[in-house]
Amino acid sequence: MAVRFRLPAHYMKYVFFVQSEGRGHLTQALAVKSKLEKRGHQVMAVIIGQNKNGLPNFFRETINAPIFLIDSPNFVLDKDGQGIKTVASVLVSLRRSPDFFRSLKKIAQLITKLSPDALISFYEPLAGIYTRIYRDKRPLYCIGHQYFIAHPSFLFPQERQSERRLFEFFNRLNAPKRSIKIALSFTSEVDQIKNNLFITPPLIRSEILEKKSNVGDFLLIYLLNPGYQKQIVDWSVKNPHIKIEAFSLAPPNQGESGSKYLTWHGLSGQKFIDRLALCRAYISTAGFDSIAEAAYLGKNIMMVPTKNHYEQLCNATDAKRAGLAISSEHFDISLITNKKQNTHPTIALKAFREWVNNNSDKITDILEGKRTTN
Repeated sequence: MAVRFRLPAHYMKYVFFVQSEGRGHLTQALAVKSKLEKRGHQVMAVIIGQNKNGLPNFFRETINAPIFLIDSPNFVLDKDGQGIKTVASVLVSLRRSPDFFRSLKKIAQLITKLSPDALISFYEPLAGIYTRIYRDKRPLYCIGHQYFIAHPSFLFPQERQSERRLFEFFNRLNAPKRSIKIALSFTSEVDQIKNNLFITPPLIRSEILEKKSNVGDFLLIYLLNPGYQKQIVDWSVKNPHIKIEAFSLAPPNQGESGSKYLTWHGLSGQKFIDRLALCRAYISTAGFDSIAEAAYLGKNIMMVPTKNHYEQLCNATDAKRAGLAISSEHFDISLITNKKQNTHPTIALKAFREWVNNNSDKITDILEGKRTTN
């Protein structure tokens, strides 16, 4: 039987847990915080599973809530800085388990001190582990496109079945059975109430929703891992007539780009939004959130899943199912520059925008307990 949470109808106090790999979970947290505050609720603290790259400045400058950094499991990259080493990631996490148990103790102390009404996790594994070990009975809401894989409408990639099982296990680790799973989806689908699974539109920031989109003269690229920078530089050198702007966690010096038509930027909030609204097309590693933002702005999209990153392969497969993007194993940018028509049918783009625009309050209703399970 599914769990029914009964939350008080008055103003609520929440604590966020946020995984900081990439930028998607961070922008999701910003969007949810804005929605909750518009209804008078409070985000008391944001617990961040830190990684070696640190927390982007755009998040620190925008979140406007106390931030608590903790040690949390992260992926290990290959020597080229492109793909993920799955086995090494698991082994490193096991070796660092004493650090994670210390993090869990810090979490328990903070939760006891703040006494929030509910917890919201943006795919931070220690949130699910904390509620299990400390038997915290507060409502735990787990938000992410990752949970959409449990929906009948999701289509898995045909290959790499062992990685599929690992992905499903990691979802269960993140979201205990009693938790409410909020699956962000490119398409409107029916909630799976018996499984505590709700389907909502992507969490597109208000800055994107209010932005006017134009078609400029440059391509926009976002890279999760810096190991792909050489592919971008090599393509730009061979195609100097096409302007490119690229955002990366550790961008090279402009003089090292190899082409005066290739401009690098560090991770940024507003600058990325401004350039996304003006670009000719968007090419990215296959994170969910920026793809949703680009689709909302009507951009042609090409997704390049990070090597050995099964979750991103699922994102690319799902975006193709929704008719919003094309995909490639490499940054072969010619696939999109040579395309004679849009990467998405007009009907798919219209359905996506209607899904987002007509259901913007659904996730807030769920977090307030207005839409509960049977």
